[in-house]
Amino acid sequence: MVDPEAQPLPFLLLDGLQADREADGPEGVDEDMIVTQSQTNFICPITQLEMKKPVKNKVCGHTYEEEAIVRMIESKHRRKKKACCPKIGCGHADVRMCDLVQDEALRRAIESHNKKRHRHSE
Repeated sequence: MVDPEAQPLPFLLLDGLQADREADGPEGVDEDMIVTQSQTNFICPITQLEMKKPVKNKVCGHTYEEEAIVRMIESKHRRKKKACCPKIGCGHADVRMCDLVQDEALRRAIESHNKKRHRHSE
């Protein structure tokens, strides 16, 4: 039987915070999840680093650091293989250079986020 008033468990946080964060109340947990989810979108699935020059794959919609995906495509093509999208769970099996476009909106969002973060640390 499901309790309709049951609260979601706090251990579902994406950034590995401990369940003892429940003392912050549900507002703190939601805020942590939102920040973590947005920062996750800034991380390249290849390098696992924050992107500086993000490019979007027009076919599957995933975004990567430009230099990393270009090197990956070139490396696969030198071995006469197709480059698969490196995003976990994506089935796109033939990423091509012509599929990649600069993601200016994401680049600006990352820069804006970093400026805000820098201001808060001063």
